[in-house]
Amino acid sequence: MSRSYDVSHPHPYRQQPPESAPQGSYGFPAAQPIPGAPQQYPHPQYLQYPHSQNPEYTPYAGWRQRAGAFLLDCLINFGPMWLSVGIADVIGDGDTGEGLAMYVSWVGIAYMIGSCIVQAVREGRTGQSVGKTVLGIRFVRTSDGLAPGGALAFARRLCQFLNYPVFCLGWLWASWDDKSQTFADKITGVVVVSTDAAVAPHPAAASW
Repeated sequence: MSRSYDVSHPHPYRQQPPESAPQGSYGFPAAQPIPGAPQQYPHPQYLQYPHSQNPEYTPYAGWRQRAGAFLLDCLINFGPMWLSVGIADVIGDGDTGEGLAMYVSWVGIAYMIGSCIVQAVREGRTGQSVGKTVLGIRFVRTSDGLAPGGALAFARRLCQFLNYPVFCLGWLWASWDDKSQTFADKITGVVVVSTDAAVAPHPAAASW
């Protein structure tokens, strides 16, 4: 006597074929993300702004904004040091105040060094110092629009000394340049833009 089976349901004891892996191009399995691998960041288009429909709108920061940010950063980084040196000069006239004056001076110098380091790290991660944040500007790489990273931010700081010779020509150059770039900006390949830009942090920022 023959038995009949319902073929619409799989047999409970019959081994089912394994599910095939998703196919990629040319029939090979599609690449799967590797656990622990660094995340890939898309390159944001930093020239696409909400005001880009206005033909008179320019994404680059104006010279006055840049000058204001620079002066504010100088006040934050060097102001307390200048104040401590002035106090040390007043209290260090006598023999008894010489030790205290030296201590006050070194406190001001230590603050200046620490402030410059913090500002450099901040600029590398976000493209903004405290002064740039207040004035609503940031600087990004011209190649991909990302925040510059620590190495490039530090190199730009060093190259800024090239802006001072010949009556600060490098700084003044940004007032008529098409991209508002100083000499240091051109050498390091960055532009200073408005914070309307949707700029992604530097990929290495998560590990800093």
